[in-house]
Amino acid sequence: MSFKRFERFKMSTTLRCLLALLMLTAFSGPALAEKIGYVDARRLIDESPQGQAELQKLEAEFAERNRDIKGRIDLFESREAELEKNAVLMAPEEVERTTEELRAMQRDIRRDQRDYQEEYNARRNRSLAELQKVISEAVIFIARRDEYDLIVQQGVYASERIDLTNIVLDELKNRAGQ
Repeated sequence: MSFKRFERFKMSTTLRCLLALLMLTAFSGPALAEKIGYVDARRLIDESPQGQAELQKLEAEFAERNRDIKGRIDLFESREAELEKNAVLMAPEEVERTTEELRAMQRDIRRDQRDYQEEYNARRNRSLAELQKVISEAVIFIARRDEYDLIVQQGVYASERIDLTNIVLDELKNRAGQ
């Protein structure tokens, strides 16, 4: 008797698996995307007029501060070279004082470089977030217009057949001209 129960159980389990497989097959077909596209977001950011404008604006905003830091680095390096060149002729107290001044100058420059980089990165991230919104709007517009089921921005591989980057780039250029 226990053998028969086992057989019934075995049959019902097999039958259940078969039914589940049939159901998955039946329902998965229509759920597949029929029209798929890919966009290279990095290229869109780099090559779109909006991306180039944001980069120019960012560079202009931080240019003076960047020049100031580079000038201070040049001054530090020239004073350091001068100290190395003249250290033998200088009094030990003067060498120590100049060395300490150079250390303080170097600390200030490093702190200012770190502050500059943090502010630049924060501003750049805000700009990229705004630009990403503009790019997403263009991608959604094209997806709806051309009736795409799925458009992805990241992938390991995408053939040229589904690459929509140039189409989105053209749309972004049109929007920049408006």
